[in-house]
Amino acid sequence: MVRALTVARRWQLGAVVALAVALVGLLALGLDLPATHPWLAALVLALFALNALWLAGAAVTAVLGVRPLPASVLHAHVGAEAEAAPGGRTAILWLICGEPVAPVAARVRAMLAGLARTGQAGACDIFILSDTQGAAARAAEADAFAALGAHVHYRNRACPEGRKPGNLADWMARNGGGYDTVLLLDADSGFCAERLRGLRAWMAADPRLGLVQCAIRLRPGGSRLAAMQRLSVRLCGAGFARGLARLSGDAGNFWGHNALIRTRALAAVTPLPALSGRAPWGGPVLSHDFIEAAALRRAGWKVVIDADARGSFEDAPETVAEFLRRDRRWAQGNLQHLRLVGAKGWHPASRVHMLAGIQSYLSAPVWLALVVLFGSGAVHATAAAAVPLAATLALLLVPKAAGWADWRGRGRMTAARRRILRRAFGAEVALTTLFAPLAMVRRTGFVAAVLAGRDCGWRPAGAGGPAALASARAPARARARALAPARAPGRAEAVAGGAILLAVTGPQMALGAGLSAAVLAAAMVAPVIAPLLAAPWLVRGFDRPLGRHIDRPIDRLIDRPCDRAPAGPNRVAAYYDASTRRFLRLGGSGAALAIHRPLWAEGVADLPAASDHVNALVAEAAEAALGRPPAQVCDLGCGVGGTLFHLAARWPEAALTGVTLSAEQVRIGRAQAQARGLAERVRVVRSDFTHPPTLPQADLVIAIESHVHAASAGAFLQAARAHLRPGGVLVVVDDMLAVPDAALTARGRRLLDAFRRGWRLGHVTPAAGLIAAARAEGFAPAAEADLSRYLRLNRLRDRALRLAGPLADALGLGRVPLFANMIGGNALTEAHRAGLLRYQMVVLRDRAGRVADPAEGRAGKQAA
Repeated sequence: MVRALTVARRWQLGAVVALAVALVGLLALGLDLPATHPWLAALVLALFALNALWLAGAAVTAVLGVRPLPASVLHAHVGAEAEAAPGGRTAILWLICGEPVAPVAARVRAMLAGLARTGQAGACDIFILSDTQGAAARAAEADAFAALGAHVHYRNRACPEGRKPGNLADWMARNGGGYDTVLLLDADSGFCAERLRGLRAWMAADPRLGLVQCAIRLRPGGSRLAAMQRLSVRLCGAGFARGLARLSGDAGNFWGHNALIRTRALAAVTPLPALSGRAPWGGPVLSHDFIEAAALRRAGWKVVIDADARGSFEDAPETVAEFLRRDRRWAQGNLQHLRLVGAKGWHPASRVHMLAGIQSYLSAPVWLALVVLFGSGAVHATAAAAVPLAATLALLLVPKAAGWADWRGRGRMTAARRRILRRAFGAEVALTTLFAPLAMVRRTGFVAAVLAGRDCGWRPAGAGGPAALASARAPARARARALAPARAPGRAEAVAGGAILLAVTGPQMALGAGLSAAVLAAAMVAPVIAPLLAAPWLVRGFDRPLGRHIDRPIDRLIDRPCDRAPAGPNRVAAYYDASTRRFLRLGGSGAALAIHRPLWAEGVADLPAASDHVNALVAEAAEAALGRPPAQVCDLGCGVGGTLFHLAARWPEAALTGVTLSAEQVRIGRAQAQARGLAERVRVVRSDFTHPPTLPQADLVIAIESHVHAASAGAFLQAARAHLRPGGVLVVVDDMLAVPDAALTARGRRLLDAFRRGWRLGHVTPAAGLIAAARAEGFAPAAEADLSRYLRLNRLRDRALRLAGPLADALGLGRVPLFANMIGGNALTEAHRAGLLRYQMVVLRDRAGRVADPAEGRAGKQAA
């Protein structure tokens, strides 16, 4: 097997070299050598050869990934290796440093449920290894993780040293001997228990296996930049991971997280010694993971890349500034590998991994130099140079073509599938083409900064975490640079674009070539300088929240057993984006801004008051359950914020946040908050409330006519609890079944089906079923009220819908939001009239304990 892999690698290396030599040869033929200085020609060919090797390597890797890996190379946790029972004890380590605690706690809770579901709870423990600083942040972490049970162990280092490697080394010294394997996760990492079971079985079956690095998927983000990154990974990442696994064999790489590692192997190679000299070339190795993988392989352990990304997740940077801050650190870490790549004993594949990382950053100044040299006329080319240029562009597109071929091979390619893929690939190519010049200029600056001896320090993702250079031993200027925020991107790129334009047109004008030659030179480099000159606007565009997820349509084409998302959110968002303004215009709620139905209680005189009445009922129920006004409120499915604005007036000290899938509702809600002077207290954010939250936990969570959009009552309650502080209160107001599902007649089932289809619902549950599911999730019922008597079900519009709704359904118009609303609205009204549904309010209290009143905390501090 080893010989076969070696032979395969030789053929693959030969293909890379052959492609690079061909490209360089074509460029040499396209140069006007008599008109170009020999040294410049040699420089251009040498620079181009470096990048040609890098491009060819990426292309060959992508092509190799189109073909599925053979069972002898690729581990399959449903295959022969996974038939062994998972052996030994496993520690699941989340390393955190100031990140928001609620999303981490939600991921830990999901892992605990998965371990119980897969029978691994007795063999696995979870450790939260925190380097977070600040008493309040540490206390919040301790409280959040203490509530998760005995299998979760939280530890915070009072004096963090050595960044993430030091955190891990401390745990290894104290606890590592009690575990056979560790699953290493970052704060934003997610992992599926089913995948973990397969990896543990694989590790138990192969005693020489030291590390398994899983491929990683990106979660949906809230910005266009995050969506672009996720789209690239979704379209091309799977094939590229398979190609990399095939090339690497048992000398794979380590990416720092989402990997299962044998503790005995890890203890033998860590901690890594610091490099001699001062940073950036000396000091701690920032990209330590590559070196740890190489050291494991040198010690005789197998290091394998598992190309299956199902159930393995992380977040992508949401803004260009976040992306560049991370990229600056990676640039320094990879360039440090120049000092290590020649060390004795590395496996050839380990050296290739390091060289690929180094060249990923050196390629940027190389491309920039080639653009300026050719554009300015310093290097002369003939018409034949168009051939290597076209070949280079084709090679750049090979990974995209390989991704397309990979998707084409996954199943029957219908016209709809082809249309979705064409749009997705077109969007990916367009977005990455616009972003590439920005990244090129910034990476050139990063390389120049490292060469000039400027250290970026260590700035963790968490806002509250310590920077490595912010210690007493670090110079004050270095500490300031480490802790300072990244410069706002956009302006520097625009300046660089202007400089490149001047560099390519100035010589033409200075040498008397004329305006036409200068215009031609500018046209040659326009694909590079145009995005740079537009960078201030492009950066704002990439950072802007998404109107819709550009990669969401391809979700339907993927089989994801470990991480299948409910089908509802995409349909729900489109429904409300198309319908919200019509609801507000025709609903007559006025200043109440209600999308929910009016309640005509005694004393309610007009439609705006009826629309606002449910808000008053929710507020009264919350105050009764909490014993005080809430300090933090979260509205799941908030519409345009009508309920939030009512509650903000009632509770002037409260901070309120609304979550909605609809970009249109976010726009309206934010504009209303600004107009009412509530923008500082009331936030409306676009998110799926069933995803792990990034918002502060609230002591009151409400859901008015929104919980039915979740896949089930249990799924909603799990999501709501992730948003809720321990001891908090959840208020649900919605249409609920009045009879058991089994007791529904044929007509009742038809009405319920039309209601769900029309209004894009995930479930309709009896109140008793919701309460039973709530008890299982750790809630206790506090109150329940039937509000059905306040509904008016025989209005003129209701009588009109009795004709329009069934007609629209019979004509198959349910995909159009206007007609879907008619179909669902009529079915809802008829189900109420038939006694099948009730409009109910259910108040639930989390059994973890009473939420402390912030005022009590302030009073206690003052008394102390």
